[in-house]
Amino acid sequence: MATKLPQENYIACLVGGAIGDALGAAIEFLNIHQIIEKYGRSGVTNYVEFADGTGEFTDDTQMSLFTAEGLLGAMQLTDFKETEIATNRTVYHSYQQWILTQEMPMKYVSQPEALKDEENGWLIKQAALFKRRAPGTSCLSALRSGIAGCIEKPINNSKGCGGIMRVAPVGLVLAGENEEAFTTGCNLAAITHGHPSGYLSAGFFASLISDLAVAVPFEQALQNATTILQKWEGMEETLFAVQNAINLYNDSKILLKSSPEKIPQFIEKLGLGWVGEEALAISLFCCLRYPDNFEKGVLAAINHSGDSDSTGSITGNILGLINGLNKIPEGWITNLRNHQLVEKMGKELFNNI
Repeated sequence: MATKLPQENYIACLVGGAIGDALGAAIEFLNIHQIIEKYGRSGVTNYVEFADGTGEFTDDTQMSLFTAEGLLGAMQLTDFKETEIATNRTVYHSYQQWILTQEMPMKYVSQPEALKDEENGWLIKQAALFKRRAPGTSCLSALRSGIAGCIEKPINNSKGCGGIMRVAPVGLVLAGENEEAFTTGCNLAAITHGHPSGYLSAGFFASLISDLAVAVPFEQALQNATTILQKWEGMEETLFAVQNAINLYNDSKILLKSSPEKIPQFIEKLGLGWVGEEALAISLFCCLRYPDNFEKGVLAAINHSGDSDSTGSITGNILGLINGLNKIPEGWITNLRNHQLVEKMGKELFNNI
């Protein structure tokens, strides 16, 4: 098996995602014209949500953390690489813990003794996570139902990006095992998103992270995930989105070298990112454009007319993993509220696999 990247890259994957999430949070519901009018020609270049210059991650990072905790719990119970049912059950339980943070925050923050059950893990004991940060309707409604969706019995027909934005930990845990990561990513996304493009985009992303975690070059990891995707039923829409991102990157190379301000116009050709395959395509385009520059890649991923926090989060996961912590602007880390929680989870993922 290939050697995984150092611990700092694992931490950077999760922290990078949280940073992209927080940078995009304030402009998630603005179009590019409104963004430029409010923040200037370059758009958002730093945290802008709070007057003190700090940023705060949203449901994207919250759910990524709970995905990670569920995976770690599955590893303690069984060899989850061989037992899909146990993994799905344990991660689903973790998602039920997340929804408590959205549904009944004050009760649990004011009564921490109610959360001492070790089965619940340590995230549910963090008061900072008991906060609604624009959670997706598909995630909320699916988890409120008390039924875990699956590929064979879809819970809905949603292909929102709430499936893809939370599965980076799958690729980290299954480093170097891209096919297993793809399948696991699909299974976990299908808990809340029943449309093939909702879970296949998540599987693709998990496969990509799995390869990158063992230093496979980005374009090779992209090709590997594409090859796996083509084996799945219902893959046409996701495959088109991926190919569209690659083609757009190739077609725009010369023009964007001299006119980088036109990046948002190109991104809009890929969609707005509210659905899984579009969020994936936008993030791939930005990573292809800036594979060695975390700052430029993430800023490109948030400054567009769409789901800025999710595309920022996915792009941040990828570029953080590739480039490591020392390539992320220090102020973006220190001014990220609750960054210590994200860093701790990155360490736990690295140390327990």
